[in-house]
Amino acid sequence: MTRSLSNTFVTLLLLAVAGCGFHLRGSADLPANIKKMYIQGADIKQDFGLALKRALSANGVTVLTDYQQGSSVLTVLENKTERRVLSVGADAKVSEYGLHGIVRFKVSDDKGQLILDEQSVEAQRDYQFNQDQVLASGNEERALREQLNQQLAQSVLRRLSVLK
Repeated sequence: MTRSLSNTFVTLLLLAVAGCGFHLRGSADLPANIKKMYIQGADIKQDFGLALKRALSANGVTVLTDYQQGSSVLTVLENKTERRVLSVGADAKVSEYGLHGIVRFKVSDDKGQLILDEQSVEAQRDYQFNQDQVLASGNEERALREQLNQQLAQSVLRRLSVLK
């Protein structure tokens, strides 16, 4: 009795999830004219540039280290990450920080024509700061910066996926 009830519940839950349009994040459907891309304005060996390169490569885009004729160009106009104080404790010491990242970019095709006007994506992460565990807080901030860069790169990818 309980087994059939739980099977029925699981089946209804799966139908509800499928019915609402939920699906796992897969690869982005990127157009063929950006399958070979040069990234200008960001270092593709670190931080956001590296996260963007990895995200593009995972979706079938060849990311070039030098510009080549016939490749599209993603120009990063602004890439800024800042740490903001979110809350202060009763002892007037910072107890919570927020990391805020913003990336502005545009994309031109292999002929130099603008195919995606200037776009802006933002992401934010918050974390608790403990004065007694400064080293651990520093490590947490580094990990959150990496997550922030990955989220920004995924947001750029979603914007690129609307191109046709």
